Amino acid sequence: MREDRWRLERRQRRACTCLPLIAGMRVARIFAELLGTVILSFSVTQSEGSPVSMGAGLWCAIIATGFISGGQFNPAITTSILLVKVLQREVKPAEVLEHIAYFLCHFLGGMLGALLSWGVKGDTWKLMVAGDYSQGSGFLAEMCGTTILVLVAQVQGLMRDTAFIGTLAIAATYYLGGLTLRSISGGCLNPAIGVGVNFADAVNYGGDRASHMWIYVCAPFAGALLSAAFFLIMKPELEKLHKLKKRKRTNSK
Repeated sequence: MREDRWRLERRQRRACTCLPLIAGMRVARIFAELLGTVILSFSVTQSEGSPVSMGAGLWCAIIATGFISGGQFNPAITTSILLVKVLQREVKPAEVLEHIAYFLCHFLGGMLGALLSWGVKGDTWKLMVAGDYSQGSGFLAEMCGTTILVLVAQVQGLMRDTAFIGTLAIAATYYLGGLTLRSISGGCLNPAIGVGVNFADAVNYGGDRASHMWIYVCAPFAGALLSAAFFLIMKPELEKLHKLKKRKRTNSK
């Protein structure tokens, strides 16, 4: 009896010791997501959607903070990841709460980055669908671009390639989205940045400048749903490839 009681007390002491550490790690991850989103939003807004700055800014954000939090910096990616886990019944309550915190940090970071750019540059960026295109075309452009970006991020997260290749692949995809869609919708592909940019511009020039904000919110989330569906279809084969690659690495050692 004494030995059992001693073991129970020992486990309780370990739990009490580990809880602050776990909480601290989560706070660190949430702060990393906030800081990374600020970096990304600032680089996109300051360059007014330059594809090079978009890709480079995302790469810098991932390198700076992504290894702590996972480097999502995009509510669309967070939504798709969480949706896949829910559908596969792999999600835990703590993960849901953490992803909700990520979600809030993304939108806060998007606004902070846009406001910081306004302070540095002295002006805001008008993010709207180009006059030669309809809002439907802009919606479709943002949805398709976000679907590709989120899918690449999820596949890379599963395959776990080297840090250089993996982060470069995601940054290159964002660069490609900006390059191909800039003349149509701006190639934002991120609800947090879309809200942040439109918020700063509306504060500066008035609410009429944010009339297309719904596109930059709804389209990426629609892309997140499509990406989750595509990823679930591809995931069994991707897991086989990952196991095969892991086995080869083990045998080579």
